[in-house]
Amino acid sequence: MSVLKGCEPRKEVLKGDLDDAIFAADFGDLIAGKAPAVYQYPHVFFQNTHPAEQLKKVVSTIFDRLANAREGGATIRLSTGFGGGKTHTLMALWHLARNITDPAMGTEILPAAGRPRSVTVVGIDASKTGVPDFAKHGNRKAKSLWGELAFRFGGEDGLKKLGDSDDTERRPDEALIDW
Repeated sequence: MSVLKGCEPRKEVLKGDLDDAIFAADFGDLIAGKAPAVYQYPHVFFQNTHPAEQLKKVVSTIFDRLANAREGGATIRLSTGFGGGKTHTLMALWHLARNITDPAMGTEILPAAGRPRSVTVVGIDASKTGVPDFAKHGNRKAKSLWGELAFRFGGEDGLKKLGDSDDTERRPDEALIDW
C-alpha cells in the first residue's frame, strides 16, 4: 500500500503550498507575535498538535502544580535531542496558560477539569538577548535576567523596584522577589 492510499495528505501538501518555515518552530518568535500562523494562533496550533503521551505528561505535571495553591514552585528541565519536542512543548504551555479561561482550548492535551483559574505567564527567549543590555523596552533597559523578569511581571514600576539588583553580578534578595 502506498502512503497516498494509506493516509490523505493535507490540502497544502497536495497543492505544493507547504511552507518549510513552519518546521522551524521558534519560541521567541511566538512570544514576540511573529511566528507562522501554525504556531502563533492557539486554535491552529492545537489543531495541528498530536496529543503525544509525553507532551500530555509534561503539560499535566506543570498545570497540576499551578492549580495547587500550596505548591511552592518547581524548575522543570526539558531534555531531549534535536527534534524531540522541547519547543513544541513550550508553545503548548504558552498557549494553554494564556488561554486558561477557555475550557475548549487544548483539551486533547489538558482536560478542562482541574485547570487553575488564572495563570500569569511570562516568556523570555534568552537567545535573543544581549550585552550590556539584556533587553530593551523603548527607552527602558533591563541589564539582567532578573531585570527582564521584573519588567515582564511589573512593567516599568517592576524594573524601578528592582533597582541596583538589575545587574548581572547581583541577585535580588528574597524580600524584593516576594513583592
